[in-house]
Amino acid sequence: MDVFEDTFFQQLAAVCSESRQAFDRHVGMSQLRRQLLTLLSESGELSHAALQQQLAVDGATITRLVKQFESEGVLSRRLDPQDNRYTLVSLTVSGQQIVAGLRAAHRLFQTQLLNGIPREEQELVLHVLERLHANIRALQEEGQQQK
Repeated sequence: MDVFEDTFFQQLAAVCSESRQAFDRHVGMSQLRRQLLTLLSESGELSHAALQQQLAVDGATITRLVKQFESEGVLSRRLDPQDNRYTLVSLTVSGQQIVAGLRAAHRLFQTQLLNGIPREEQELVLHVLERLHANIRALQEEGQQQK
């Protein structure tokens, strides 16, 4: 790999990391907290186990986050009427408002990030990213076939 390719991937990684961190600061909330709220917004009501599985984090982390959000009035919990061994979690009205605010903040943040980048350049970068994604999938499929 030559210096250009190294620089390309270093810049790609840096932009991804820095944009994620900048958005965390922009909205004052970590990515995991946003993901949990967004997942509940899209799914309605979920069990702790489903949250744990879909967010790929341990049960203690889910319990801690849910309790924090519940104490802030963002989430509510109830026993599953079908099986009281499970606790179901859903957004409150306040939680729904927070998610709406996060979506609006995300749109504004994207607009700010793309400021000064012509549409043609955005489309070119998007095309390159789509090709990279296709190459990654091809490599993964190739790796699975070799097993």
